[in-house]
Amino acid sequence: MIIIIITIIALRDFNKNHLLLFFCGVTNFGLPVFTLVWYYQILQMIRLLRKLLLLFVVILLSGPLYAQNGTYEEFLLGGPEDGTKLMNYYFEPLLKGMGYGFNNAWYNTAKPHKTGGFDITFAANFAFVPESEQTFVFDPAEYNFTSLAGSSTNILPTIAGGKTDAILQVTEPITGTNQVVATYPAPDGLGEQTPLFKYSVPSPIIQAGVGLIKGTEIKLRWMPAYNQDGFSVKYFGVGGLHSISQWFMAFKDRPVDISAFFGYTNINAVYAIPPGYIAGSNQKTEFTVNTFTFQVLASAHVSVLTGYVGIGLDSFYTNLGVRGTYIIYEGDPILGDIIIDEDLDVESRGNNEFRATVGARLKLAILVLFADYTFREY
Repeated sequence: MIIIIITIIALRDFNKNHLLLFFCGVTNFGLPVFTLVWYYQILQMIRLLRKLLLLFVVILLSGPLYAQNGTYEEFLLGGPEDGTKLMNYYFEPLLKGMGYGFNNAWYNTAKPHKTGGFDITFAANFAFVPESEQTFVFDPAEYNFTSLAGSSTNILPTIAGGKTDAILQVTEPITGTNQVVATYPAPDGLGEQTPLFKYSVPSPIIQAGVGLIKGTEIKLRWMPAYNQDGFSVKYFGVGGLHSISQWFMAFKDRPVDISAFFGYTNINAVYAIPPGYIAGSNQKTEFTVNTFTFQVLASAHVSVLTGYVGIGLDSFYTNLGVRGTYIIYEGDPILGDIIIDEDLDVESRGNNEFRATVGARLKLAILVLFADYTFREY
């Protein structure tokens, strides 16, 4: 289940004079000069949201590395098979939450813009992780060389969970003598140490919509590619809204609109893992999100209030990959250097999953606030 909280939607179906009034406090005076001021204000808002999105992805990819209790890189101490299983359990709520989250916040009405009308939307989705997926059960039978040390609890947190005192141990993976060669604390979830992730997965949204012809509107999600300090991200999405009710006389002059909608979002992010955790080279984490949604929308408005609903299908694919070379037990006199250089991937998929959304919006001049709730697994 997802609740969407919109921080601000500005500039809907207003001409430049109105926009200047909002941002500059004047109209009809020095229009070319103040139009430049308007564009500057819009650019500043987009830059701010871009920074917030970058900050979010940095926390997402690097947060577990700086947890007070363990890091997910240490999952590799039990070898690639054990490491992949542990990473899959740990990151599953994140992968699902991002897949669901970026399929939301596309609309707040079923009525498309008129030709030339437009809006800029800044939004934050929160996919609330069910309590059952804030932890996972560690079953020793699933692993080759990794087990719980001593009396450690077998209930471990996922990335959306809280803290743990559990200790994991690795037995010697070469001869199978069951000699313990490594111990490490199971990583905490981000739920306790990062309020933004407290039992939910946020998905920041930046998008614009422009009215075309024949009751059709195109929506675009985009920000300039970022590549700096070992971190890069690309963000793109496109959607389309087309009025169905315009083709039926029964809806003419009524405050009710019905439309068809589709939306696609793609995010690719790479984080270069700083040295000092496990020896090796070219170590990095890659994160990919692909989402697609198709829905039928309906909305009705009275004065400045609009209620809307949407039903449809969601699909998504999310992947978290660990790349590079990792040398575990470097310099060990018995084991020697064990090198892991294969790609490790954990992923989540959703195929044509049913969704239903209900929401409301309040229009205050050129400022629109809205919130909605989506019924599904998260």
